Amino acid sequence: MLTLACATGESDSGNMSGLSAGNQTDSATDGTDSATDGSSGGGGSDSMGTTTGATSNTSNTTNTSNSTTTGNTTNTTDETTGAGCIDNDGDGYGEGCGLGSDCNDDDFNNYTPDGCANCMDVDADDVWAGCDQYDENKQGPDCDDNNDQVGLGDAVELCNGLAENCAGEVDPLPPDEMCPTNGDPPNVTSWLCEPPAPGEDGCKVGSCSDQFFDVNGVADDGCECQGTDYSKAIDSCGDAMNGKIGTVGEGVTVDNLVVGVIPKLDNGVGSGAEDWYWVEFPDTGRPAGGAITVNFAVNEGSDYRFEVFRACGQDPWANSLATQYGAGAPPALEWTFEDTNTANAMYSNTVLWPTKAYIRVFRVQNDNSCSKYQLKVARTNEP
Repeated sequence: MLTLACATGESDSGNMSGLSAGNQTDSATDGTDSATDGSSGGGGSDSMGTTTGATSNTSNTTNTSNSTTTGNTTNTTDETTGAGCIDNDGDGYGEGCGLGSDCNDDDFNNYTPDGCANCMDVDADDVWAGCDQYDENKQGPDCDDNNDQVGLGDAVELCNGLAENCAGEVDPLPPDEMCPTNGDPPNVTSWLCEPPAPGEDGCKVGSCSDQFFDVNGVADDGCECQGTDYSKAIDSCGDAMNGKIGTVGEGVTVDNLVVGVIPKLDNGVGSGAEDWYWVEFPDTGRPAGGAITVNFAVNEGSDYRFEVFRACGQDPWANSLATQYGAGAPPALEWTFEDTNTANAMYSNTVLWPTKAYIRVFRVQNDNSCSKYQLKVARTNEP
């Protein structure tokens, strides 16, 4: 009995070792399960479970840390508005900003010392020069900040001897595109560009509407002088009805004729600086045909004279129109053709009666003037 007991004891001892090992393994497995469940236990198994659970918690803490860190990194790596960057004007520069410091943190257009020192609008044309950057508040850069007519890009080009287009081209456009400088002067059909000096207005009237003239040379009032109305006169010798004074019988006076203006000095028959009229004097029988008188009702400055022709293309005063002068007489202020009686020295049966006469009016002094004239034609009765 005792032997059997000892043998059994040894055998049990070995079995216990085996059972102990097996139990430890199970315990470890249980510990692992415990760790998986997140519970704690005693002995080695509990220690391993606890360690595994701690590792799992550390992993979770790391993930939470990464999420928070990622959000912070977005802010700290931004060069303009990151943590610690003070940028009041929003130009990306300021105290502690990645792009650099700002010399004036209240001015979006400047951040360097050169910009802060040189950004200005000297000519007050709302176009700036010398700034670090430009926007709608400070447009620029101005290619010439000493000239308020010059600014951004291709500005409106003026006739003034300057290059408004910022390309160095002085008055490059046709005059009609650069002029007039002021307003819309009347009766101008073309312009000239002749600046007297850089920066001075060079617009001059080139040509005017028909029968308008620029006699004072002032561009702003355009062609201010109105010449003779050619609905009541003609510009060359002829029989057009608008040049007819009328039929003048004895005792008739015509003094309501057109008021004319010829701004230019006489430049010869047919050359343009002249007005023409024609008049009929019916022959009522000779002698005693009466006395014809043509003179000026108005002659401002005594600037005008006239000549009388029997026919277009002939010489003035031809065929004894003015016997006191003869052919080629000087221009007249007054012309009289008398046919009152045979005792009158002006009368001669050999002198043809002027049934029709052509009158040419022209200027003899004060060139480029708007002075006026008006003719008067009369025929008196026989005495």
